[in-house]
Amino acid sequence: MAIVKMKKINIVCLKEDKEKLLKLLQKLGVIQVVDLKEKIQEYPFESERVSNEVEYEFSKVKFTYEFLKQYADDKKGLFTPKKVLSFDEFEKLETYIDWNAYYKTAKHIEESMNLNRSKRSKLFSLIDQYSNWINFDASEEELKTLKNVSYFIGSVNKKYKEQLILELNENFKEVYIETISEKQNDLNMFVLSYKDIADDVFEVLKRYGFTKLNLELDKAPKDKILEFNKEIEELDLEYEGLINKAKDLASKIDDIEKVYDYLYSKLQLEKAKENIVLTKRAAFLSGWIPEDKVGFVKENLSSSFKDIYIEIEDAEDEEAPVLLKNNWLSEPFEVVTSMYALPKHSEIDPTPVLTPFFLLFFGMMMADVGYGILMFIVGLLGLKLTNAEGDMRKLLKLILYCSIPTIIFGFLYGSFFGGIIKLKPLWVDPVNEPMEILKWSIIFGMVHLYVGLGVKAYMLIRDGKVLDAFFDVGAWYLLLSGLIWMFLGGGFIAKAMAILGALIILLTHGRENKTLVGKFFGGFYSLYGVTGYLGDALSYSRLLALGLASGLIGWSFNLLISLLGKGVVVYIFGPIIFIAGHTFNFLIGILGTYVHTSRLQYLEFFGKFYEGGGKAFEPLKIKTKFIKVE
Repeated sequence: MAIVKMKKINIVCLKEDKEKLLKLLQKLGVIQVVDLKEKIQEYPFESERVSNEVEYEFSKVKFTYEFLKQYADDKKGLFTPKKVLSFDEFEKLETYIDWNAYYKTAKHIEESMNLNRSKRSKLFSLIDQYSNWINFDASEEELKTLKNVSYFIGSVNKKYKEQLILELNENFKEVYIETISEKQNDLNMFVLSYKDIADDVFEVLKRYGFTKLNLELDKAPKDKILEFNKEIEELDLEYEGLINKAKDLASKIDDIEKVYDYLYSKLQLEKAKENIVLTKRAAFLSGWIPEDKVGFVKENLSSSFKDIYIEIEDAEDEEAPVLLKNNWLSEPFEVVTSMYALPKHSEIDPTPVLTPFFLLFFGMMMADVGYGILMFIVGLLGLKLTNAEGDMRKLLKLILYCSIPTIIFGFLYGSFFGGIIKLKPLWVDPVNEPMEILKWSIIFGMVHLYVGLGVKAYMLIRDGKVLDAFFDVGAWYLLLSGLIWMFLGGGFIAKAMAILGALIILLTHGRENKTLVGKFFGGFYSLYGVTGYLGDALSYSRLLALGLASGLIGWSFNLLISLLGKGVVVYIFGPIIFIAGHTFNFLIGILGTYVHTSRLQYLEFFGKFYEGGGKAFEPLKIKTKFIKVE
């Protein structure tokens, strides 16, 4: 329905022209190159590997960009316009910009910063260690002047403090013991004794797990800390200078971004080379191409190469990648389809069919004029002011399109920012008449399910399986329609329809099984699925639930404002509550509505006819992040 028909294209050119060929294909951007090596293993051939040099070059420019963007004054985002380059300008970027010089400077700055941080970290660690000894006011040089006295500086577990001091005092009359500090489980201590008993004193200390201090004490600890702090100040100044250098270099980030895009595209080209098969004189390439681009590609290739062979053949649908093509209305909803799964070529693209239901259900659940206007503004400004491309642009369009039914149902329900402006409902007030909304929710849901079954019937009839369409879809139409008619008070005809549908399902839905027992239980199991339709129908009650939730949360914020009374307080806090509350409700509402609307498509709708599993069409093309190549 909206799946682009693919063709297989085979190209043979002279071996020396292979790079020129790939560059042209990348410029055209409409061919997905495939790997042929597995298919022609019985023939002798050559192939190229991705150039390590190109990968290395790209890694260098990527590092340069990642480093410099931290220090760039001009932070770029969706609202920053992309610079436009011609294809010829794009091809010459690598030679026009000396990006390697930028890389070397950035690398040097980063290494200097890392070394600076390492030094600072080490100094802070030393300060932490010396802080435990800050009350010790002697240096090792001063201690070495002692002729008849030995000293011990170190730590023991503080649980031994009293026992150790007691034993030293009892065994040695002339021993000086000073507690310098206690930290966590450690007791930091200084012990003096005469040299003739030093060994005995040390033996006692060892029994209690004494550990000698391993810090340099060329100066007193407090003097060492002052020295370290001075070094840190110098390192801080040095680091500030490195940041300024990085900021100066970051002014050239535009050049780096251009080279980043160029080398990334060059890397994609190198990867494509792996898929080319080489002989002594020729290069052979195969790929997928949209049918409507065949003439365009042939014309470009024929005019660019004197010796080239081009062959177009029909593609096997199961192998071909999938490219969706829809009109301006359905195109944004391809995001919804692709988030579930792309269709196989044997299926149809469900996007055009789900579009009206997505709009309807989204509008019923969001249902507020004010929020719809906000969505319209967000979608419109996003499209006009940002550089959003691909799925992001489709998502902005989807928000813009969904704003219309949101506004319409806002008027139908009489809701404007949860009732901040009183509107008379043009249809029904969901708060006072919820059952009316529930009734219509289930009606819309049944229509949704019927359409899903209809799509399944269409696919079966398209494939020549008319009888299967009657058994697998027509029977369900009979059964479900009969049951609904009976519920509404239908008579004999309604019962007859339901019974006939049930019998057809029971007798035919197990037809693929070989035994009679298998056929019967296959049909019985399928008939039991009628309970699933009841669950599916009730799932659409969320159209009421979310519509009520969004409106009532908005209403509660308005009520909170009204409780402020009159006077200065309401003028100060009223706007704050209104903006904060309704912004929260708007964001939560739009996210929840999108999720639940998608859920109705994925589980209730797609479950009736859609399997998915197609692989996306990914042509060789110039992929850029920062610039636009014309």
